[in-house]
Amino acid sequence: MSTDAAWRGRVAERVGGAEFDAPGGGYAFSNVLAEERQLAQDNRANEPESALLTLSIADPTWKMHPKAMDVARAYYEESLDATRYTDNSGVRAGGSFRDTHECLAEHLTRRFPDSETDFTPGWVQYSPGSIKRALSEYIPTLLLESGTTLVFPTPGYPVIKSPLNRYDADTVDVPLEYDGARWTIPTDIDVSGRPVVYANIPHNPTGAGYTRNDWENLLAWADDRDAILVVDEAYIDLGYNSDMVSVLEVPGWEERCVVLQSVSKGWNATGLRFGWMVAHPTLIKAIRKITDVKDSGMFGPSIAAGLACLRHPAWAEETRSGYERLHRLLNDGLARAGFSTAMPDAGLCQFTPAPKGVDGRPFEDAVACAQWFRQELRVSLMHYTVGDDTWLRWAVTLKPVPDCSLPSEESVIQEVVRRLQEVNFDF
Repeated sequence: MSTDAAWRGRVAERVGGAEFDAPGGGYAFSNVLAEERQLAQDNRANEPESALLTLSIADPTWKMHPKAMDVARAYYEESLDATRYTDNSGVRAGGSFRDTHECLAEHLTRRFPDSETDFTPGWVQYSPGSIKRALSEYIPTLLLESGTTLVFPTPGYPVIKSPLNRYDADTVDVPLEYDGARWTIPTDIDVSGRPVVYANIPHNPTGAGYTRNDWENLLAWADDRDAILVVDEAYIDLGYNSDMVSVLEVPGWEERCVVLQSVSKGWNATGLRFGWMVAHPTLIKAIRKITDVKDSGMFGPSIAAGLACLRHPAWAEETRSGYERLHRLLNDGLARAGFSTAMPDAGLCQFTPAPKGVDGRPFEDAVACAQWFRQELRVSLMHYTVGDDTWLRWAVTLKPVPDCSLPSEESVIQEVVRRLQEVNFDF
């Protein structure tokens, strides 16, 4: 037996089967990024029509405020423990720096003034690795086991339901309901076992947020079913609809929810990997036992930078208003090109029904549709299938292409719309 076969036989079933390393078998976003790098080689200098325009990955391209980096540097220089393990505690109070969990509790109190919860450090635990680590390690260890049913609304961010992360829990995919204007998790879900619902709200990719009434309905269902809600609020600081609220602002949330937040999106700090988990203090104590075993904490200066972001909500508001401006430009352009679209409640993407074909030629499936956009129109998007329908996700975290005379996000959107208007789509 070859060394390849020996290793493959030992690990394959843990990572998706014998063909786990076949082309196209990896994480979908990684595959798209690899294809984009290849296609971008055909860009031609000073020719806007040649540029590959990337509206695919919803990762902020703007930078975190430089003053946050100044704080990280100051912590590194001031603290004798700057490069030691931070463990569960994070940055400890001392000198000009304050305790991580005191700062997080103050942020929650300031950010959600309508909440009935008296946030103290006992209600929050910072998360090394931000929300993705929480979904892949801490929360599954806490809540998922044999006899648990993980309810996963689709489409969605599949980290928690990966076979690598969900332990022995059964998984039930539940399509989101769409009434022609809004996307919601159905509240007539009938599942066996002990339900745990992954509630990614504000939602990616649809951009849907929840009103107070929406949350009350979902919490009532959870009460009736003895279900736990894992609420991923990665996009809560990028809201454009004033009717949208956080679940933390709804009375009784603490009886059913673990809430995940971070600085990644609202403060353009995805690479910082600083997030936190909010829950009833009893649950936080359990989470701390898990994080203590799973990790030795984040790099202290990174925590200091993340806390600096939270002390400056104006930085997040500047980010929010900037993305709202790009959303409105893109939304108007898509409408003029014949797409059925609406402004998202929150987030970095717009979600539209995909065309069924072009110039009388039907697309075979969602993959073929996205491939055509990427290879023929040179506009890179993410595709989704919901029921029998194909949808496209357009991210406003697009990059200018100055070498092709597209020096700004606005100029890229204009070029996207120009290309769309030159095509006869079949909807």
